[in-house]
Amino acid sequence: MGVVLSVAVAGAVGYAGYALRRHERRDLIVGCTSATPELESKDGWNAVVDNYVYIHNAFRNDLRRIVASCEEGNFAKGELERWRDILKVHSRVEDEIVVPALLARLKDSSEELPKELAGGDDHEAVESLVEKALGCDDDAERTKLLKSLETELDAHLKKEEANVMPLLLEKFSERELWALDSFIVNPKLGYCDQKTLMTITKWWFGNIRLSEGKPLLRNFIRAGKQPPMPLEEWKKLQDDIPALQKFPTEDLVS
Repeated sequence: MGVVLSVAVAGAVGYAGYALRRHERRDLIVGCTSATPELESKDGWNAVVDNYVYIHNAFRNDLRRIVASCEEGNFAKGELERWRDILKVHSRVEDEIVVPALLARLKDSSEELPKELAGGDDHEAVESLVEKALGCDDDAERTKLLKSLETELDAHLKKEEANVMPLLLEKFSERELWALDSFIVNPKLGYCDQKTLMTITKWWFGNIRLSEGKPLLRNFIRAGKQPPMPLEEWKKLQDDIPALQKFPTEDLVS
């Protein structure tokens, strides 16, 4: 039995190593031009990098793979539908939580968000191209639509990275940023249930390099180890986010 178990473990480790090497040979986008050393040194960096660098690169990398598959005549509609569904969760959180909270902090400031980010216009443009690609039956036309989607998506993500990310780090404390992050997976708020979370997590790690996957995993652990925040501070965030005002403040606490 011990020999059989040892062989099984060795086989599993060997396969995992092979899969990892194959994964790392993919042409994966890494990093973010807006992630300056100054931003990376800020206290709240770990609370924003997941949602504004690592998941952005996962969207870019998976879409690139989908486009390449389409060019080769191997388009799988279900893969683009999964990509779309994950993007919808991400965009909804930005539109209902992150952007309203940030706009409230910018109210008495000379700084502002580009209107296409503040109003969600970019998200609508991206979603429109996705639906057109999903509804297209011609491979050549679908490839053109997907390439347009790639361009539109990348421009949008770069705008968020250049504008939203630094403002979040400037206008919120580190603990507030982790609180905003926690709303995504809070089961009482309805943004991302356990099944969806598992789907997103598996997809996420599968579409970024190990050099980003390791710190992402560490940030998952950090998120679960945050110190308590006074209820009045949760209420302060809630008051600036219309979508959360229907909940008892206690439901926000995590």
